[in-house]
Amino acid sequence: MTSWKHGTPQVAFISGGGSGIGLCLVKSLISEGTNVAIFDLRVDDAVITELQKNARPSQKMEFYEADVTDPIAVEAAMDKAAGDMGAPDLAINSAGMMRNGEFTALPYETFERVVRVNLLGSRNFAAGALKHMHSGGHLVLIASLAGLAGSYTQSAYAASKFGVVGLAEVLRVEQKLKGIDVSVVCPGEISTPLLDYERAHGSRITETVNAFAGVLPVDEAVAGILKGIRKREYMITPGFRAKLTRFLARKATGVMHRIVDQKVAKAHAEEQQHKAV
Repeated sequence: MTSWKHGTPQVAFISGGGSGIGLCLVKSLISEGTNVAIFDLRVDDAVITELQKNARPSQKMEFYEADVTDPIAVEAAMDKAAGDMGAPDLAINSAGMMRNGEFTALPYETFERVVRVNLLGSRNFAAGALKHMHSGGHLVLIASLAGLAGSYTQSAYAASKFGVVGLAEVLRVEQKLKGIDVSVVCPGEISTPLLDYERAHGSRITETVNAFAGVLPVDEAVAGILKGIRKREYMITPGFRAKLTRFLARKATGVMHRIVDQKVAKAHAEEQQHKAV
């Protein structure tokens, strides 16, 4: 296991820690002795009980109800957590949502909601955490490969995640002057409830395009994410195929466009043929 560049965090704030990637991050940090504050809309009692059972007697693990789209509520929850546990030396914004559909068929309200949760939620979390973070701290924003490369039906999701990457770019340079590191996580698809929802309600064409970067089991993805966090890498992408996609999106955009266009065209033709049968 990669060692922590600046030592194991004493206090971690994690949004979206009640399920998916966030919950796996919480479990890993608890196993290393970190005191963890979870910020989420809700966390099942059974999950809290399990986390508390795995914590050490002197270790703190608390849940704070907060909607990341509400800046006042997020700030108040983080003020309370900082008072209970102390200032965070690690803060990870893992809260997010995905709603896909062809742009011309996607309601404004859906587009706005995705942007509010993913982009404004990242802004609100960062503002609340940085208010208490000292030199040596580390802020991590979870974005996506969709924040580097557009895909079919993902206008709202990509717009929000491109925004998160842009936010991280600015925070990286600003917070460096204060001794605080900033990372942005840009993974491909991960086997979480978010992906399950997309598979059930999304487009087969989108699935085909995104398959280029592969799908990682959540445990493998989180292990890769934590490896990058421990080393304080700026942009973190777990998985070889996802890293290749990131490289093409950032360094060979034309090649990436041709790959996406070919996959969309082929998947669309197959879909039309299936409908005609």
